Amino acid sequence: MKTWIQKSTVRQSLFDSYDSKMNNKGWGLFVALALWVLTFPVMAVAQGWYWGSPVAPGFDRASVVEVSGTVLHVDISQRGGGSTLRVESGGEIYTVTLGPGWYLRRQGADYKIGDKLAVKGSKMKTQEGKLYLTAAKIKNLRTGHLLELRDENGLPLWKSTRRFDKEGSREGKP
Repeated sequence: MKTWIQKSTVRQSLFDSYDSKMNNKGWGLFVALALWVLTFPVMAVAQGWYWGSPVAPGFDRASVVEVSGTVLHVDISQRGGGSTLRVESGGEIYTVTLGPGWYLRRQGADYKIGDKLAVKGSKMKTQEGKLYLTAAKIKNLRTGHLLELRDENGLPLWKSTRRFDKEGSREGKP
């Protein structure tokens, strides 16, 4: 009969050894995957694109401009992706980033090629020299419709259905 000391020195079975090796490999794979997930967005932004967009997301209040021009191309997303317009103004062509297609449809956005627009937004330029305008407000001169996409701080209006004023009460409610 073996004592408890002798039992603890008994060699592990082949299955126990295999399980411990696989657990170590699993952790290595997990760590490698976690590092890739954490560094990929940083590398993408450093290269001048972010999840398929050639410009970094955001709204810079210091670069807000007003542009009037003619619509050359309309790309309104049917799903949740971003929508854009291409607008020619004063010999320059801007890609105007709008917001998700569902929000544009809900706000009654109606843009056609040839429409005259007045756009207020944050102007950006890619490394290749392409101009982008992250729109805050767009006035369609054909229909007279004003589309508001961002608040005065540049925050997207489609992110929340509840907007609060400075006192904390709901806008339009006592």
